[in-house]
Amino acid sequence: MTDVLDRGVKLSNDNERDYNHATDSEYKRLRAKADEYYKKRNALSQQSQAAYKQKDGQRAHELSEELKKALAQAEQYSQQAAEYVFRENNADSAADEIDLHGLYVKEAEWILKVRLKQAISTNQSHLKVIVGKGLHSQNGIAKLKPAVDQLCDETRLKHYIDPKNSGVMIIELNGEDASNIPTGWGSGTITQPQQAYHGNNQPHYQQQQHQQQQQQQLQYQQQHHQNQNQNQNFKTGNQLLDLLLKGLCMCINSK
Repeated sequence: MTDVLDRGVKLSNDNERDYNHATDSEYKRLRAKADEYYKKRNALSQQSQAAYKQKDGQRAHELSEELKKALAQAEQYSQQAAEYVFRENNADSAADEIDLHGLYVKEAEWILKVRLKQAISTNQSHLKVIVGKGLHSQNGIAKLKPAVDQLCDETRLKHYIDPKNSGVMIIELNGEDASNIPTGWGSGTITQPQQAYHGNNQPHYQQQQHQQQQQQQLQYQQQHHQNQNQNQNFKTGNQLLDLLLKGLCMCINSK
């Protein structure tokens, strides 16, 4: 197991593993399919609400059922994309690294909380978080770096940009006590990302769902993901990576 944990990419080595999610056709395909179904879900939601306002209950119900199917498909592709890119980026990462490239902000925040809690609990001195430089973000504006920065500020974790690599944030953990970590970190009480997308392929929180529709969706999702999770097998050969992948799946599936 030690050999597995010690094996990893050196952040400043020119011979490091050169994986780039922005050019990975499989990753792009999965994200595109997820976005396609989220857009379909949003369109069906608007149609269902319109039918509901017109007091066409039968049509509203039919559209709501179609909506739930589209949402399940969207979440399936979104989960596959997040698992895929996280696995590709971290399969050979060192024990003190975590690469968040290719994850949406809410996905990255959730999994970083789990990783930080684990690192502090095992007295790890620091964690190198690969957040990138925003080169692949819309308009070149970095999203992961400010999100990680804010997370550290809120929890008073000392952090700074690696002077040798501006795409890496180092979080100092010496002297940190696990009891100081919010109780929700690493559990289902963490705020989970709502899986609703606009045309810019970025997640946002859906505001306009009436209560009955939300309850129907939740019941469907719980049953769908319970069946789905029973068949999932997280085995990469790296126990920590397997644990984080399983946690990421729970993050995406949870509401």
